[in-house]
Amino acid sequence: MKERILRLSGAFEITLVLLLAFGTTVPGSLLALLSPEYLAYRATPPINNGALLRSLFYELAAMSLLIPFLHARGWTRERLGIRPTIRDSVWALGLVLACYAIYYALALTLVYAWPQLVLGMNRMHIHSGHFDWSTILAVSIVNPVFEELFVCGYVITALKERFGATTAVNVSAGIRVFYHFYQGAQAVVGITPMALLFGYWFARTGRLWPLILAHALQDFIGLVAINDG
Repeated sequence: MKERILRLSGAFEITLVLLLAFGTTVPGSLLALLSPEYLAYRATPPINNGALLRSLFYELAAMSLLIPFLHARGWTRERLGIRPTIRDSVWALGLVLACYAIYYALALTLVYAWPQLVLGMNRMHIHSGHFDWSTILAVSIVNPVFEELFVCGYVITALKERFGATTAVNVSAGIRVFYHFYQGAQAVVGITPMALLFGYWFARTGRLWPLILAHALQDFIGLVAINDG
């Protein structure tokens, strides 16, 4: 079995990983891209306790399949940049602050330069209901590991080896933004700077732990803020 897995092409490997990891987000993201008005009038907001749990279980199932597959293909923790250190944990705090600073600077710019877009973003019905604390904690742990492992650690490493760092970072950022389209323009405004910053960081340092921890902090803060709002 391992020999058959090793004989698979690199293109097949990348396609399989992306389809299993993010393929389920394609219909919703395409609908949001092709029919933006759908986001303002959909009956059920995309972020609720049930949706978070479904996403959590899917990510766990996908990792249970993809991690052994990639291991058999020769992918190691070192190649993916998973080397937790105290120093990297400190860097994570810096990345969180940088993400928020860039987001608010971009948001303020849009308020003055494109107020119609901001009004449209505020009409989007993105979340509803109350999140269980167990859901918040589980999602804040699993989702950052899942996303950073595949969209950053795997994609950038695989593409950087073939096409260079710039292409790898841009493709990684594009994938990350695309699978968040279902959350509307507000998510795109927030995700794009993060996607580019995280991609650039990983391409330069090869260290994934700061991104995982920074993502976890942002998820936790965001979900708690929604709950308290």
